[in-house]
Amino acid sequence: MEIWWILLIVLGVVVLVSAMLSIANYSHDKLFALHEEMKIKPANTSISVLEFISEVNNINFDGKLKIARTTKYIGDGYARKSKTLVLSDDTLNGGSISAFAISAHELGHALQDKEGNILKVKFFLKKLVWFLGKLFLPSLIVGLILFFFPDYFTLAIIMTSVSAGIFLLTGFLRLFIVYIEKDASKRALGLLKEIFSSQDLKLAKKYLNTARLTYWSDFMTLLFGWTGLTRKKKIFGD
Repeated sequence: MEIWWILLIVLGVVVLVSAMLSIANYSHDKLFALHEEMKIKPANTSISVLEFISEVNNINFDGKLKIARTTKYIGDGYARKSKTLVLSDDTLNGGSISAFAISAHELGHALQDKEGNILKVKFFLKKLVWFLGKLFLPSLIVGLILFFFPDYFTLAIIMTSVSAGIFLLTGFLRLFIVYIEKDASKRALGLLKEIFSSQDLKLAKKYLNTARLTYWSDFMTLLFGWTGLTRKKKIFGD
């Protein structure tokens, strides 16, 4: 009986790790494929994306939000300092499920910014971890080398502990970003609920969930990047 339990545990671990590696390696591809599918699927609503943004802007921000364009593929975002929605031509000129979902998501970030400092904290932590990340590999290598010299054992412990702390802090940041994105998507669906049918809302939710999976991908890459089993990606960075 004990052997069967061990086999089940091993099998469970293998399945879990395989699923996590799949997320790390293929979630971005899945988003791109879904985006291409959704951007030609028109939303069943009587208003355009620009009209939707304008309405939300007037009701929630007194019309003070700005709009800027980007040519980057799925490069839409929200610029906190300038209070600007940065949207692609596909989003601004389209009337698709993805266009509405993206614009609503960025409006969700704008609402987060209006109601608190969560985006400001996110920005600060990203910069902090980027700086500390420069010290990760050197501190880890030095710490491991010092273990071979008994007189420097304490220093070796300190150096490896510093590198472990940097790693854990980066992991926390990735999870924090996932939380922020989930909250923005929840706000987005609340906005879209006012203009979307239940079917379109379901499709928008699917799109936003797939987009959020790419942030989980960053976290999985952080966990498994050192193994060589994930696509090469910066562990520390934006």
